[in-house]
Amino acid sequence: MAKASRTRKRAATVRYQISERVIRQASTRAYRWRREQRKPVTRQLWIYTLDPSVSDREGGVTKVEVPWEELDPGPKGQLFEVVAGQPPEPLAAVTKPLDLDDPELLVTDGVPPSPSDPRFHLQMAYAVCSLTYAAFRRALGRDIAWAIPPGTPTTTDRHRTVRLKIRPFAFEERNAHYSRDSGDLAFGWFRAGARPAGFTIPGGLVFTVLSHDIIAHETTHALLDGLRANFQEPTNPDVLAFHEGFADLVALFLHFTYPGVVEQSLRRSRGVVGHGSLLTDIAREFGYARTSDDGAAPVRRALRSGIDVEGIHAFDSDEPPDGRGAPVCYDPTAEPHALGTVLVSAVFEAFVTIARRKTARLTAIAGVDPQDLGTKPLSDALLAAIGRETCAVAGQFLTMCIRAIDYCPPVDMLLGEYLRALVTADLEVEPVDKWGYREALMRSFRRRRIFPAGVPFMTEDALRWQPPDTPPDARLKVPGLAFGDLRFDGDPGRPADENELTRQADALGRFVTDPERAHLFMLLPVDDNPPTGFTQVAPAIIDSIRIARRVAPDGRILFDTIAEVTQSCTATTADGLVDLIGGCTIVINQDGFVRYTIGKRVTSHDRLARQMKAIRGPLKGFWTTRSSRGKRHLGKRPDMLSRLHG
Repeated sequence: MAKASRTRKRAATVRYQISERVIRQASTRAYRWRREQRKPVTRQLWIYTLDPSVSDREGGVTKVEVPWEELDPGPKGQLFEVVAGQPPEPLAAVTKPLDLDDPELLVTDGVPPSPSDPRFHLQMAYAVCSLTYAAFRRALGRDIAWAIPPGTPTTTDRHRTVRLKIRPFAFEERNAHYSRDSGDLAFGWFRAGARPAGFTIPGGLVFTVLSHDIIAHETTHALLDGLRANFQEPTNPDVLAFHEGFADLVALFLHFTYPGVVEQSLRRSRGVVGHGSLLTDIAREFGYARTSDDGAAPVRRALRSGIDVEGIHAFDSDEPPDGRGAPVCYDPTAEPHALGTVLVSAVFEAFVTIARRKTARLTAIAGVDPQDLGTKPLSDALLAAIGRETCAVAGQFLTMCIRAIDYCPPVDMLLGEYLRALVTADLEVEPVDKWGYREALMRSFRRRRIFPAGVPFMTEDALRWQPPDTPPDARLKVPGLAFGDLRFDGDPGRPADENELTRQADALGRFVTDPERAHLFMLLPVDDNPPTGFTQVAPAIIDSIRIARRVAPDGRILFDTIAEVTQSCTATTADGLVDLIGGCTIVINQDGFVRYTIGKRVTSHDRLARQMKAIRGPLKGFWTTRSSRGKRHLGKRPDMLSRLHG
């Protein structure tokens, strides 16, 4: 249960508490660009588009436009602080933090790309973290607060700005991870084996912080933790798989922000979107550097891939997932990374389907027979046009994937529920699915047997989340949460201050815990008579309340308030006491009316049994048993994501 900072009482019963996360939303603020100050909008910095293994001729090096902010040496900005630490030999020691505002580095667009210059490692980390954060901010229309708890040894200045620390040379290990407990992104380094593949030399140094994919992946873990902190509760295998799969999806779609890489990949595949390993591979150099302990042949593949079948040809079809070349299907007993890959391949197949539909007109205009794609070279002009269209589709999919988080339940996430979130989020901004984005997603999820529970059909109307079950003349309106009642700090995506956020959370808490309405928000009454099988029902927690701003294709700007309300209940099992968390995500429109309640009840018929099956089975390593006052209590182990990557 989240730590609460304020408690509100009604009568003699504490019905709800306000999480410290609500207050934290006011202390994580991106740099505010002001026109009157005549500051630059972006700064250019050199980075590797994938990692050092990709040739410059293939677009492996580029200059990116990083959102401008005034930086202290580190670099240290509003959101991130890079901590240099001590790089391994033979790299030169980092004697001082990197100052990207130094006039010489401003002129040269930062440090030139080089694995041997430790300053570039710091620059690469800052740039890619900033670009990943910007993608989330652009999709959601607001600043995203870190989930770092109070008292964490992170940097906080007199304005109470909380920063996420980045440690490029954290440890000697084939790993990298995000940790909420220590408030950082930690990147490891290691020496390649005796027979590495690719461009890595035997015994050569491999730095995870020089992999664009790994940086984006870990930053996404931190951002997802800020958006859904209870996704660190290992209640079922899908929760861990979603954290991994979603982070891989963000890393994959960010590949398509680099036109040089996209065009070169299309040239290699002769125009076939989805067959270019430069675009579909995740962490190429990391994977190439692996060598088996028994001295067998080196592993000549990336760490993971967005394509789960060789030469996939069944895009844009309803072929059943059987036979040779079929995609890997959903298996709740699979290892979390493997299960997450099923999600990645489902979304990536839908993306390739739409990219092929949209680029078919270009090949038709050029007089290219579709049967010739992949077999004959295409002109540079046609490749460039296909590349631009493909990049645009990838950007739309990245935005869809991020926006869907606002429509996910706050706890106990299932992969099928992410499909429902994707469909609902996209329907909100684009009611007419001209190119069939949602249709492609439903097909690809169905081909992998990822089926949402409780829906009769795999159709838009069935998958879309439904409004609360109330009479038409009794719509739920939350007093004090209409847009006219809210105060902002010059931007709807930025709340005025912590007092305003507390007021909003207070208004929501009073409304949702009212005994006559609590059941509509998947909450139980707090009294001396818990349901059968439960020993305790804790007060509800107002976990977050924030604004979503989205721009529709027709230019409409849509505003909603997105809130999370959760509640912890203690159940009795044969293995001991265990906590279950219920509650819902609440979507409130600009007039204060509740549009969706997306959640989980702790009293649902299979909830406890499903969680205990996971604890005894695939998630056993994430739970521990402790004894207190003669009672056994099952509890999660700390730092789930670090443990997952370990």
